[in-house]
Amino acid sequence: MILKFATKRSPNGYRKYLALDTDKKQYATESAHWFCREDFTEISNKDRHRMIEQAEKEGYSRIEYM
Repeated sequence: MILKFATKRSPNGYRKYLALDTDKKQYATESAHWFCREDFTEISNKDRHRMIEQAEKEGYSRIEYM
């Protein structure tokens, strides 16, 4: 299952992205495709960093795009 998350928009309109593939134990911080509001759960930047740290502790590997 692929779980998708993104932060709130910055003042410049950007979001930070995080996707977790629980089957392959991989995560990505870049999206290969455009996504709309219904495609992800909005999280804080602090939570995004915590989730990345936790994924690395659990053995997830980072990939370029998802």
